[in-house]
Amino acid sequence: MKRDQLLPKLGKNAKALGLRLEENMARGKGGHCVVRCNGKFTVIKSGEITPLMEQIILRQLGL
Repeated sequence: MKRDQLLPKLGKNAKALGLRLEENMARGKGGHCVVRCNGKFTVIKSGEITPLMEQIILRQLGL
């Protein structure tokens, strides 16, 4: 799965929980972006995201 496919999925998960997801492409360096949700944040690289990395991102954001 690509990052561009993961971000809408994260947004749907956050919306289902009544939370707001913020994506900041300008904040990351070298093709990375910062994603914030519920007072937590993570950095997501561009390109391919493995299923394990997806689980880690979900856990870091509390989704």
